[in-house]
Amino acid sequence: MTRSLPPFLLLGAALLAGSAALADDPAGLKRYELPNQDTLEMPLPAGWKDEVEQPDGGGPPTIVMSIRPDGPRQVFITPEWPDPTGKDVRELAQLRDAIRDAAERVKPEAVESYLEVRQLNGTNGVGFYFAATDRDPGPGEFKFMNQGALQVGTLTLWFTILANDGEDTVAVEALSMLQAATHRRTGLDQL
Repeated sequence: MTRSLPPFLLLGAALLAGSAALADDPAGLKRYELPNQDTLEMPLPAGWKDEVEQPDGGGPPTIVMSIRPDGPRQVFITPEWPDPTGKDVRELAQLRDAIRDAAERVKPEAVESYLEVRQLNGTNGVGFYFAATDRDPGPGEFKFMNQGALQVGTLTLWFTILANDGEDTVAVEALSMLQAATHRRTGLDQL
């Protein structure tokens, strides 16, 4: 199954390798410095490899993860932060509608006739996601996809999780990682 992302993320399709994660915690906690100078922290599952890709021209980076050091990219997380002059965090109804729209775009390729949008409760926010099975995955494509967005503080984490048969724990581990994510604001984007 190919990734389907919100339109603003499609601009980042030609990503280049960029920022690296900050110092890591021995317990697997990864810290990512964001272009707005805030930090995103998530517990990276054991054995997973991560890298940060920054699109040309700036904008939100994408954190890309493989479940094995030599494996394909299977987890994509793009943190979106609000305008520093704005006062509102994205409303949950808007977030749910965006995920529902993404599910509708994927549905023609999915085995499922109905893609349920489920609520995802994190330690620091709420989000939504859906799961789909590709009807006819091509060579090098994945059979299973979970896609959604989760509010973490004032960040919105847009994510796609891909897996094949025999990789039953990928989605569980990735969703758990997202649910434990923390956004550390510095306020430096307002100076």
